[in-house]
Amino acid sequence: MPICASIAGFVVWVANRDYLLSDSGLIRHFLFVMTICIVIIFGVSKTNTAQMYFDPQFRLQAELDAHPVYSTIKRISPDDLKALHDFLVLRMSHGETLSYAFLQARPLLTMLTRRQLGFADQKSLLTWGRVAVDTLKVLQAIDPMLCYRAISHQALDSQTLLHAFNADNTKIFQQAIIDVYEFSHRISNPDGSPRHEAIPQDNTPVDFNTAGLEYRAIKETVTQRFGESISGQLAMRLFLELPIEPPEQICAAKIFQLESMLERPQAMASTLLYDNSGIY
Repeated sequence: MPICASIAGFVVWVANRDYLLSDSGLIRHFLFVMTICIVIIFGVSKTNTAQMYFDPQFRLQAELDAHPVYSTIKRISPDDLKALHDFLVLRMSHGETLSYAFLQARPLLTMLTRRQLGFADQKSLLTWGRVAVDTLKVLQAIDPMLCYRAISHQALDSQTLLHAFNADNTKIFQQAIIDVYEFSHRISNPDGSPRHEAIPQDNTPVDFNTAGLEYRAIKETVTQRFGESISGQLAMRLFLELPIEPPEQICAAKIFQLESMLERPQAMASTLLYDNSGIY
């Protein structure tokens, strides 16, 4: 209002400085110009360009909506979106960039995606398994204990997340999340029940007993290479906060296990990976 009043006063003075008008005439001109000014400024303020410049909350939300992972989860899973949104807004309110906030959200995104793996197609599961292997290898190269913390689902500190994962690893990780969510949405009815007609023809599952035999074969190989104790930990998927075996051995065994599964045909590999690739 003060801005519009100032503009209106200036315009009325310029337009009428050579004329003698009554007070009522000046007031009418002033109110007319100020009303036009208010309408124009109000209309401009509602444009995306103006709100991006003047409204930090609008700018933040626009930036979030433009991110493919955020927009996918927003469209498919409102419940998961709330957890992700709250985390990202908190980090960005501290002055962090969106890309850095997403790096820090990696453990949260992993947990949310693991809930969707039961609905994922075989190709998405294989992609998720390869991301898991690449992630463990990156962490192993930095510090085997970091690799162990990822296997045991312990939080990684912000500096590790920032420096461990490069742009390529992050891009593949985020695309794997999108693929899992998109497929789970495509094969699910609004009530959550499966739509079997939407499942691809090449997504035929393998026999449970056959998969069990294949898993035991991999377990025996792991036992031969890394010992009974480590093989048992991988089989039970129970890891203490501090490893009871050398972390470099546990990490190497986990990588070997996942790579052995990935070497199998698609249907078999996806079945074996379903319960064994839920790490960062």
